[in-house]
Order: sequence, then structure tokens, then C-alpha cells
Amino acid sequence: MSETINLGGQWELTGSDATGQREPVTVEALVPGHVHHDLQLGGIIADPRVGYNAEECQWIESMQWKYKKTFELERIPEGYPVLHFEGVDTYAAIYLNGIRLGRTDNMFVNYRFEVAGVLRTGRNELEVVFSTVDEALKGKPYGNYEAAFTNERVYVRRMQCTFGWDWVNRFVSYGIWRPVRLAFEPAATIADVYVYTQSLDASGAAIRYCLEVGRRLSEPLRAEATMRDPRGNVVWQADKPIFGDKLELTASLREPELWWPAGYGDQPLYTVETTIRTASGRALQTRVVQFGVRTVRIQQLQDAPGSREAEMTTRLREQFSLWDHNGDRPGSSFSLLVNGREIYCNGANWVPVDPFPSRVDEKHYAHLLRLARDSHFTMIRCWGGGIIEPEIFWSECDRLGLLVSQDFLMACGKYPEDDEEWTRSLRAEAETGIRALRNHPSLVWWNGDNENAMFYDEENPAYPGRKVAETITGRLCAELDPSRPFMPSSPFGGSPNLSFTVGTSHVTGIMLEMIEYLRTHDMDDYRDYFSSFISRFCPEFPMFGTPEIHSMRRFMSEEQLQDPTFKMIEYHTKNHPGLTDFSLFKALELLGEKLTPSTDNIVERIRRMSFVQRELTQIVVESYRRNRFYTGGLLFWMYNDCWSASGWSLVDYYGYPKGGYYGIKAASKPVIASVERDRTNGSILCWVCNERLEQSNGIGRLFVLSLDAEATDKAMWSSEFEFAVAPGSSAAAATFDDAELRSYLDNRHVLVMEIEGAFGTDRSVWFTGRPAELQLAPSEARIAKRTDAEGGGTLIVTANRYAHSVMLHGEYVFSDNYFELLPGESKTVPYYSIAGAQEKREIELHAWN
Repeated sequence: MSETINLGGQWELTGSDATGQREPVTVEALVPGHVHHDLQLGGIIADPRVGYNAEECQWIESMQWKYKKTFELERIPEGYPVLHFEGVDTYAAIYLNGIRLGRTDNMFVNYRFEVAGVLRTGRNELEVVFSTVDEALKGKPYGNYEAAFTNERVYVRRMQCTFGWDWVNRFVSYGIWRPVRLAFEPAATIADVYVYTQSLDASGAAIRYCLEVGRRLSEPLRAEATMRDPRGNVVWQADKPIFGDKLELTASLREPELWWPAGYGDQPLYTVETTIRTASGRALQTRVVQFGVRTVRIQQLQDAPGSREAEMTTRLREQFSLWDHNGDRPGSSFSLLVNGREIYCNGANWVPVDPFPSRVDEKHYAHLLRLARDSHFTMIRCWGGGIIEPEIFWSECDRLGLLVSQDFLMACGKYPEDDEEWTRSLRAEAETGIRALRNHPSLVWWNGDNENAMFYDEENPAYPGRKVAETITGRLCAELDPSRPFMPSSPFGGSPNLSFTVGTSHVTGIMLEMIEYLRTHDMDDYRDYFSSFISRFCPEFPMFGTPEIHSMRRFMSEEQLQDPTFKMIEYHTKNHPGLTDFSLFKALELLGEKLTPSTDNIVERIRRMSFVQRELTQIVVESYRRNRFYTGGLLFWMYNDCWSASGWSLVDYYGYPKGGYYGIKAASKPVIASVERDRTNGSILCWVCNERLEQSNGIGRLFVLSLDAEATDKAMWSSEFEFAVAPGSSAAAATFDDAELRSYLDNRHVLVMEIEGAFGTDRSVWFTGRPAELQLAPSEARIAKRTDAEGGGTLIVTANRYAHSVMLHGEYVFSDNYFELLPGESKTVPYYSIAGAQEKREIELHAWN
């Protein structure tokens, strides 16, 4: 069996300026790592997450950097010495003992170098010498390629977002960002093991087992494979000769335990242990992989003439005629089937959790994914301007039942698809990514890129990304990962690909139109407006909001926080390139001003910019669920943050939920109540939306509450109804005529819908007009706190009168937040600490009244 030496840990990092304008820099470095982080640890730069410090470290990208490590070998172990770099960012020459081994040019490729004859006993010196991005781009005509934010990035195979985006500053860094090891390999190695469900029916599952080996010898080899169920019981074994460098077998499993997404079943994981041996029986190498027994398929069905789907398609094409040119072409659904069952995909987009991902620990990944699962997510989309996330991300998604769609790593631009050097590198990158991820049951489909062809027709022979999708990414998926669908781009389908009635659609594609609405309307109709963007499947729906105040204090001073011009917050919000006379932050500020009561308190104004994200995400989720017959899923832009930003994310950079997170969580429970006012006749519809696997039956009640009512006061009007809603559907369980309720539809009353059944309870509060217009009476909202030994506890929240937007503030994760309380109600809110029990922090309650 092979011996491996970990070459991570402490290295020496030196930087020099070819122009001589800067003094050389030498610091200790950590590998895996990035230059920026090492310079921060070494006291050379201030924390680039804080204030304007990001601007003060832009010089780093123009320096020439070199990593150096010396290591001793008392002996050279048996085997063939191979140096493995699992990730180098990006352009670097590798030297061992002064001998150049080769060059790297892609952040996402694993590099291996044979070092027999170069490695020696005693002292060895390993050097990684980086070229600047500017140096690597000399002679490249990147000016010919349109791209969002900056166009030189299209030639550089590294995480695109850190060239600067509308949620992260520019951080072009360098580093050995994933592990380095020296392996002494046997004469034959396991190159790859791929296990997938080939077919699944009532008789069982056919599991395809694919082994690839690397050979340095011609003698016969044998493979031993043992498959175990989730409890460790052997369910299949094979001992076969290997002819050539591949072996493919089929295992038949009777009554397999199926892997399901969260909310649809359990997540059992099988294992396969593979050992390759010589003809004499000597074990050369062993590898264990996990997999889940499950199938995935994307189903796209044309709307039947005269169906309600066809009626909805007609209405959407009339409403969004600027972005839908499909004419008389039938609309078509977009649904994900797992094990033959349709899955409603509810979730958000994942971006890199740090500009320097090498410094992120596994606990942070686990925390973020736990939050996603707790919010009833079923899907995460790994966005194409980021990275292939590490194993901890994927193993947690497998364990939690979070489905993932993965973009190939190109975003928002035209790429040099005819450049041979670039396509060679992309091909190696795509193969690396496919092989790394294809055993994970959580991965359900691939996208060729993000938004490169958004404004083109799917039939256009020259849409950006088509050549790459047909000759590289799509072809490799068909060859290396036949168990999953491949979509050429996201969004994709129809004329143009952005259109809402065919395929997938990014509402982010019309974000500027949404901002224009904010600027030019009083927003009395804001519910109808934000409920109108229904599509067959929405992989991106944008909704911004500020982080909690305690998070903002980590990246700005109190003086900057209290600045009435919000300059620092605007800097950390970044901006969209299409907003030349406006900004994303100004749009968010305007949204807060129009939807919430005016206040001179700066901190309160910031908090209300978080409320609006909560309000609008809940509205959008409910609208998609009410139209469940038409849509297959909704993913928000975006889930997490890459930097200390104030903008699109639902969870901030430090791992704390923002207002939008709680809005989605409230609207994503398996069974929800939702009140809607019909736009045509003014009637009030009481919807019940059911994502359980069985019918949901229960009792509902709609009543009118006066905003100055106390606990002992009776409802001014009420009506009860029964409901029975089929699984995976929604229904208007009761309808009330406008005339019956018209006298209560003002700013002194709210409508409250409550439902109850075996599933539990839910509530929806509805009022006419904007929240800012509500005539709220003092609520006397208060909290009582019970703590536990782990740094968490339980809150009991009460109010004497109706309390609107009860906000809990503190460095904790709350089970609910930004909620309403009815008069006399007592609500229990569990909470926990990210930091742990060692730090006790205060919790504050704020409500509008």
C-alpha cells in the first residue's frame, strides 16, 4: 500500500514588485492558503473585510509571489513518487530542487508531477512561483469579449466573482489553496470509482460500478469490490480480473433503501470498498466511496390546449412581452423527478463563502447547510462564478438531503470558445469537476454556465456558450456522468432563454425593470407586483436586505454605522453595472422608505431595510406555492455571502440569518396559509398550500382584527371553513366576496387566516396598502428568556395588542423572527449561539409598535 507525506502547513511566502516601487515582502504562509490571508496574519495588510481596507490591498495582484517549503527525507519510500497539487490559484511554475516540473493555469484542476530522479534523500526544496494575472494575459484579446463587471476574467480559469461583483470586492489573489501531498504510489493505482443507479423499478435497482486504474505494469490485476448497505451489511461482492484500465460491473439490489431529498424521505448512504491486487494477491490500493440509490430526471411537458397551464402561459406572455417572444409555441413545464416522484425545488443560490476559500473551516460549511435545511430548503444551486465546493459541502448535502444543481464555472459573459489553450484548460477543469462530484446523490443536474446565453434564443446556433456546451461540458457529462441531466446554460429554454413560460428563467435578468418600479411607483400594489413573476422554474429570484446590526458592527465603526448618508453600507453593498445613475443600496433604501414608517433613527432605518427582504421573500414564496400547478421550483439570489456585504444574501457573511431567511422559512413550511386578493374582482382568497406526501385536511378561519384590539376583544368578523388539499398542490379553500369585507379593508384592520390540522398550524396576516400606512397602537411587546448550557435557550414573546414585525436582535440564530403577534398571544422562540456557550450576549426586541 502507498505511503503519503502531507506537504501542507508552514511555508515561506515572498513577494516582489517587478517595477521596484514596493519593498519585497516575506511572511510565514499556511498551505492550504491564499496570499491575502497570509499577509493579514503577518500584519502586512489590515483585514480586507473591514471598512475600506479592501481598496488598500489591491496592490497584491500586481506582485510576483513565491511559496517555498523545505522538507527532509531520511529515505525514499518504496513506490513511484508523485507530487499532487489539488488546487493552485492560478498561474504558477512548480520547482523541486531547482528542477522545473511543470506549470499550472487553472484553479480548478488537480495537478500531478512525477518526481522520480528529482526527489532525494535529505533536504528537498519545493517552490511554487506565481505569475501575475496581467502577465499571463499578455497578448490575449480579452477586450473583444463582453462580460459583466470586467472582461479580462473570461480568459482566467479562477473564481470569477473575485474579479469584483455586485456583492464582493475585487480580490485577485494567489495561493496553494488546496492540499499538497507527496505520494509514493504502487505500480497500479485506483484512478477513479464511479457508482450510480442505472435503473430502478419495483423489482429493485441496477447499480452500475465503474473502476478506472492507472498502470505502470503489464501483469494481470484483480479488483475486489464490496458493497454495504447503510448499516454495514454486505449486499454485493465481486472479484474480477481487470483487462486494460477499466472494469464495469452491474450489481442487482432487491428492495434497496432509496435516497430522497429532504422532506420526501430518508437519506440512506451505501458504500463500496474497492481493492486492486496483483495476480499473486498483493494488495496495491484501496478506496471507499459512498453513494445513494436514486434516479433523477427533468420532465418538460407541453401545456395542453385549453388547460389552466396554457391560460397562465398566455397571461404571462402578455404581461412580460418584452422578455417572452415565444409566440404561439406551447409553454412547457420544468419539473425535477427523483425516483419518479416530482420534487418541488425550494431554496437559493450558493456562492463561495469567502474570497479566499482556503481559510473556511468545515464547521462553517456545516452551519450554513444546517440553516438551509432548517428553512425547509430542498435545493441549492452552486452558481457558475464560484468554485467547485469542497468535500464537506457535498457530504453534508448528501446527509441532509439537500439537492444541488451545479453550474460549470463560467458566468455573465462571452468566453473565448475558439481559443485552443483556453478550451484545453476548460476540458481538464470540467473532467476534474465531474469526477469529483458524480458519486454524490445530492447532485441532480449540471448547467453549462450562468446567464451567458440569457438574452439569446435556445435555437440560435451562435448563442454564447453553445460551442463549449456541445463539444466540452455536455459531451463530458454524457460520457462521464450519464446518470444526470445536463442543461446547456441557466436560464435555458424558449425565446429568449430568459422567458418565463418555457424552461428555466432568471428573474435577476429583469432586475433593472424591478428597480425602475421601485423608483417610479408608490408601491401600493407591491404584493401584486412581486407576486407576478411566476415562471416554470426560477433558478434566480433577487431580493436584497441589510444584515443584522451586530454583523455590520464587525466591518464598520459606530460612526460609519450612524452616518446618515450610509456611505460605508453603500460601499459594502456594491453595485450593478447597469445602474449608472443609481445604486443597489439606494434602491434598498428607497424600498425601506416606501414600505415602512419613516424614522430619524439610523439604526432603525437599517433594520427596516432587513424587514423589507423578509416581507418580499415571503410574498414571492407564497405566490409560487399558490401557482404550484405551473412551477417546479424557486431559488433565491442568493443564499450566503462571500464577503462582509450588505445586499443579496439571505444569510450574512458571518453566518447569521437576515430578514429574508426568516421570510422564506415561514413561507416554506410543508403546509401554509396564504391570503390573496383577487386582482380582477377584489374578492379575498384563502389558500392552503400542501407539500406533504399526503393529503392535508383541516379547519380554517378568517377573521378581522382591529389594530387597537386587546386580548379580551372579539374579532370584528370571522368565518370558518374546511379544507382538503392534495399532496404537492395548492387550493383556494375559501373565497369571500369583496362586498362582505370591504368596510374592513383599510389601514386600521388586518385580516388573519389560521389553519389547523394533523400537520400542525399556520397563519397568514393580510392588509390593504403598504405596511407603512398601518395605524398601529402600542403593543407592549416583551420577551422572557430561558438559557441553556450550550449558549442558547428559549424566548417567550408576548404582546397586549397586535404587534407588527417583531424583530429579535442578538448574536444568535432564532427559530423565527420578523413575525406578527396577536393580542394576548404568547409565542415560544428557541434560539442557539454560533459562538457557543462561552459568550453570553444580550437579546433585544423591537417592533414597529
